[in-house]
Amino acid sequence: MATWKAGDESLIYYETHGRADGGQNLLLLPGLLGAIDSQWRSFLQPLSRRYHIILTDLRGHGRSENNGLHLVPEQMVEDLIGLLAHLSVDSVHVAGYNLGGYLGLLMLLYRPRLVETLLMHATKFYWTDQAAAAMRRQLNPDHLAQQAPAYANRLSDAHGANRWRPLVRQAADLAGYLAQNPLSEAALRRVQAPVLVSVGDRDELVPVQEAFRLSRALPNGNLLVLPGVQHPFRTLAPALLLPMIEAFQRLQVL
Repeated sequence: MATWKAGDESLIYYETHGRADGGQNLLLLPGLLGAIDSQWRSFLQPLSRRYHIILTDLRGHGRSENNGLHLVPEQMVEDLIGLLAHLSVDSVHVAGYNLGGYLGLLMLLYRPRLVETLLMHATKFYWTDQAAAAMRRQLNPDHLAQQAPAYANRLSDAHGANRWRPLVRQAADLAGYLAQNPLSEAALRRVQAPVLVSVGDRDELVPVQEAFRLSRALPNGNLLVLPGVQHPFRTLAPALLLPMIEAFQRLQVL
């Protein structure tokens, strides 16, 4: 079990896989309320043949700690930058699902030379107060335990029986934070690295039109619409996305 200690003494869990002989680095980031074991794990074997892969549980998720009272995107990005420094990684491709894609975007803004390319899959960028309020209603741990016990059990297994309820409340607060503190499209114009914005054509949270708008707001943005894919990560088959990840990143380094 490998961990790195953040500035507030929180232990951040990570794993490394694949090539360690000079292959390109690839950082895989789970989404909000996700973890290594429930997201990206099925992508490891094929990607390991080409990349040196870094996986991490986000602060407060899975096997990572959060000694703070809230989930703050800026602090979570500092965790990622600190972890890469700890691993002596000075350049990396990033693929992030949901919140992971947003954190990858912040990494590009904070350390543009660190990130070579970014894949943002199913990332909600355009938050409104209405969307945040709807997310708050959904992310009520008592409601989840009663109305969606199977999902509540998965959260308990992923994050711990005593940790999942506070984490769900923090996730609901994070949606409100993103609505109140949005990144502007003007800020996106500073992002010069290639970005692939990926979305399923049946995504319930991120409409294709929003993904298209985001891809066009980025100077080197590209759009990928995946057929038959909904928002949950489990609906994303590796065979559908893997060729696009490899083709996109290969084109950028030629």
